[in-house]
Amino acid sequence: MPLNPIFNKLLETDFDRMYFSLNIDQLREYYVKSWDDFKGDTIEVGSVSNCTVKTSIRDTPIRIYYPKAKGARPVFIWIHGGGFSFGSIEVYDSICRSITNNVNCIVLSIDYGLSPEYKFPKPVEECYQVVKWVYENAKELNIQPDKIAIGGDSAGGTITAVIAQLSRDRGEFPIAYQVEVNTMFDLLGETKPLSRVENAKGYRLTVEANNTFFVPNYLNDLSEAKNPLASPLLAVNFKDLPAACIITCEYDPLRDEGEDYARKLSEAGVDVCLKRYDGMIHGFFNMQRTVKEARDALALVCTKLTEAFHL
Repeated sequence: MPLNPIFNKLLETDFDRMYFSLNIDQLREYYVKSWDDFKGDTIEVGSVSNCTVKTSIRDTPIRIYYPKAKGARPVFIWIHGGGFSFGSIEVYDSICRSITNNVNCIVLSIDYGLSPEYKFPKPVEECYQVVKWVYENAKELNIQPDKIAIGGDSAGGTITAVIAQLSRDRGEFPIAYQVEVNTMFDLLGETKPLSRVENAKGYRLTVEANNTFFVPNYLNDLSEAKNPLASPLLAVNFKDLPAACIITCEYDPLRDEGEDYARKLSEAGVDVCLKRYDGMIHGFFNMQRTVKEARDALALVCTKLTEAFHL
């Protein structure tokens, strides 16, 4: 399909130039404000609680959204996007509220440490430890410990996929379901995905920005991109992982690695729901106010979580 014209004005911005003309604090401020015209409205949920979890990395801020329903509920743990360098709980607040109400579950959002201050593998380990804390404190949090799902957008999806693999390998807590949206599964494109050529520039996230800004900010050395804890598509074993919902879009340089990850999971016997949204660009998922396909993708995520939680 042709690119949806709703993105025409947004794509007039020279994002690559911006990454190297502004400092990291300016970029983070711009990133947060850039969502104001796109993200969904702040809707009421049962209650919202902000607190911190002590991890070996730092005291990690989290936000917990409770539905209006009483009693122990399943939980969906959300890991925000932003190329490991940008983003926050606030950017995806409306997404988390929508999931809370539509799935009737608890949603917990992690404000993990950003790079370059917190480089690989610190964000992975930090988020893993938060999930472990949720499992170990399920009773106090009013959470059903056998119904913990995790998910994320973009870099948050990368961390999500790694945690799902670590959960299987370490055996410290179970994951019931995983959701990855527009995710970077192969940090430097070691698997040569065609979409990194077809969609290299002109669609908001560019291959140049990824390879010369985001990934170098995140990794201590580019050789770490071959590590499956950084690039989960490069893992050896895909068996016994939790069922997954993987969302890709047509004009995303990360499209093919997401679909390749879905294929590898399916070949390993994992139940996978894969959906590509044509005419869309990277980041469309959080454009709930302006993009119909974003609302459709969120509805799909809510449906799959409801099924996974047997609600």
